[in-house]
Amino acid sequence: MASIEDIIIPQQEIDHIMAMDKQIDFQRATWERKQKNQPYPYWLELRLPFFDSDELPIPQLRALFSYRPARRENLMPSMSFIAFYKNRRLFAVDQGERLVHVNRITKVNPTAESRICGAHYHILHGKENQETGYLLDEKYQKSSDFIELMCYFLAQFNTVAVGNIPHPILSNNGQMELL
Repeated sequence: MASIEDIIIPQQEIDHIMAMDKQIDFQRATWERKQKNQPYPYWLELRLPFFDSDELPIPQLRALFSYRPARRENLMPSMSFIAFYKNRRLFAVDQGERLVHVNRITKVNPTAESRICGAHYHILHGKENQETGYLLDEKYQKSSDFIELMCYFLAQFNTVAVGNIPHPILSNNGQMELL
């Protein structure tokens, strides 16, 4: 059986999806537990489709947003913001405590370091059929602000939010944040 890595998306197609104007509708969005029997504090997920400028769903393009509150005081919550295209992670932003990402390829544009530590974003490279990670700007390295990082993801992925972005903790999901 073929794996996800066997799906090769041409760079021209990646560039088109990245550049096109997109919308994501948060008006009826609700957070759900990632798994039923996970320990507290549990991961929450929000899954939504992307729409084009004519408000039509973009085939095979979807968003997955994940959030887990800090497990102990003085730690950061873990967050990821992912755009999947044809079940491949096309673009993503990851934030959390002591994140490390190892790049298998570095000779891409923009040039990637072989190993990065901290909050980072991922982009898929079609020719190499691999994704690479790049550090986020310094102002985001210690950010635990979910809305700020969501807005960064949306801006970088050329996406407009329709409605209010529901905060995973402040919305009605039964989970509390450590203060």
